[in-house]
Amino acid sequence: SPYTSLSLSLSKVAFPSSLPPHELTSLFCFLVSFCFVPPFHHLAPSVSHSSRGSFGRLLSFLTSLTMAAGARRAVLLWVLLTFLAMLLLLPLPPVTADCPLDLSGSNFTLAASLCSKKEDRGKCCRYINAFIAVSASRYANATGNLGVPSNLSDTCVGSITQTMQLYGLPQNATLFCGFGTKIPVHYECMERTTVGEMLQSPEFENVVQNCEVPVSGEADCRKCLNADIVYLHHLVGTDDNVTLSICRDAAFVALTSRVDAATTVNFARCFFQVDGLVSPLVSSPSGNITETSPSPSSAASPDQALLGLPQDGNHNHPYHLTLIPGIGIGVTLFAFVVLMVLVVLIRKKSKELDDPDNLDKASSKAFSAWTTRKFQQGSAAMFRKFSYKEIKKATDNFTTVIGEGGFGVVYKAQFSDGSVVAVKRMNKVSEQGEDEFCKEIELLARLHHRHLVALRGFCAEKHERFLVYEYMANGSLKDNLHCMYFFLAISVLFG
Repeated sequence: SPYTSLSLSLSKVAFPSSLPPHELTSLFCFLVSFCFVPPFHHLAPSVSHSSRGSFGRLLSFLTSLTMAAGARRAVLLWVLLTFLAMLLLLPLPPVTADCPLDLSGSNFTLAASLCSKKEDRGKCCRYINAFIAVSASRYANATGNLGVPSNLSDTCVGSITQTMQLYGLPQNATLFCGFGTKIPVHYECMERTTVGEMLQSPEFENVVQNCEVPVSGEADCRKCLNADIVYLHHLVGTDDNVTLSICRDAAFVALTSRVDAATTVNFARCFFQVDGLVSPLVSSPSGNITETSPSPSSAASPDQALLGLPQDGNHNHPYHLTLIPGIGIGVTLFAFVVLMVLVVLIRKKSKELDDPDNLDKASSKAFSAWTTRKFQQGSAAMFRKFSYKEIKKATDNFTTVIGEGGFGVVYKAQFSDGSVVAVKRMNKVSEQGEDEFCKEIELLARLHHRHLVALRGFCAEKHERFLVYEYMANGSLKDNLHCMYFFLAISVLFG
């Protein structure tokens, strides 16, 4: 069958893991609705005749699609379960985090001026290297790690690149300086990734002894650099310049991870041969000059305020999920809830239309309690409420027409007990006319006269209104009068 072919085709589809959340939602809702929403073919006769436009054509198309409801639901239910299993096995979207390196307070103005000149590219790269090393030193002070974790390297490289461009550095500055490779944010020096591992490595104690604070003079700086170069050559060798550069930055971070901000700036001036690394005023991206003020909750040194570093001692920003997966999950749940509500409403409506015994509860509420009690006070044989099923059966499915008036059609009805009555089927009434219908029933029930036909009961179900009268076997007064006039006219005409 076509549904079997469809299931075999879908079973071979590989659902991509990169499918956007809104597309997954649409596909999921389509499968659920196609499997569980009942067919509309029982609605088609009553709607298609009254709908001649595009909706009628759409309904006819849906009717043709839903004729094979049993096979469709069985096959597509299996497809839905397969889809849900694949959806559960899909890898979750990657969790992104903020870069924990803080570059606020850096003098990007001077660096931007140098990076815009081709002859000053070497000094430009030293400034960029110093910015990263100082921020990594503060991060190591809080975590003990040499740079950010490897899974955050790309995030930090992208974030810092955008920040530098925002503050005026040329777009190609990070490219020709090798930011991310020669100037990494994750330091791994000969498998050493923490400050403790660097401090415990052979001959690093000699570097610590020769780099005693303060490193302010030219002689102190040269002494510290020479000790560091000897250590690096012994550890790495002299051939791999990239590893030498990374290990130099790692040594800088290890030395400055336990000192204050001013000492860190002095070490950076010595290691990278740069001046004016930080400025007393922090420039915002919009060009406004705002003064960096320390946090009132902590006693920060002037140098910390100068660097614009966080004052609470916590430089590692908490990781958080991006909004996109959350929005996708929320939209999916909302769509699922709405779909389930629609399914319940449609199934409930279909049961009402399929079950002739189901009363129209909304219409029944129009009959007040006092009227119903008054109807039930009399004898059941004299006046009663009939069911729609009884009326339909007694009139042979409304085929025994005996007359038609301005307010409806009259049928002859014979019930199972042998009683014969006349049933008047009222024209469609609005909700506003239901009160009038109730009053009419009450009025007719009170009328008793030998020249008036008696009201035997009523029926109000499924938007239908019936009045059950006493059956006049000899016809109505109108019929007899017209018949008498006819014979009188014949006698006059023919003498």
